[in-house]
Amino acid sequence: MLFAVTIEDKPGMAATRRAVRAAHLAWLEQHREMLVIAGPIMDAEGNSIGSVRVIEAPDRAAVDALTEGDPFARAGCFARVSINPYRIVFK
Repeated sequence: MLFAVTIEDKPGMAATRRAVRAAHLAWLEQHREMLVIAGPIMDAEGNSIGSVRVIEAPDRAAVDALTEGDPFARAGCFARVSINPYRIVFK
C-alpha cells in the first residue's frame, strides 16, 4: 500500500538539518526499498523546510515506525507529520 508523507519542519532547524544530514541520507539508503520518492520541500530562498515522501508499506503502523526512525525526527526537526493513503494516477 502507498502512503503520502508530508513533513513540516519546526522553524529554525536549518543548522540541525545540516548536522544530521549524513545520518539522514544513510537512513534513506537503508530504507530505499520502501521509498517510492523522497525529497525536501523548499522555501523561496531554496532552504529545506520539510519533506515529501511516498512510501510503500504494508500498513500505517509501518509508515509511522519508519518516519519516527528518521534521524531528522530523532533530532527534533519535525513540527507536523501528515500520513495518508496514496494512489498514483498519472506518472
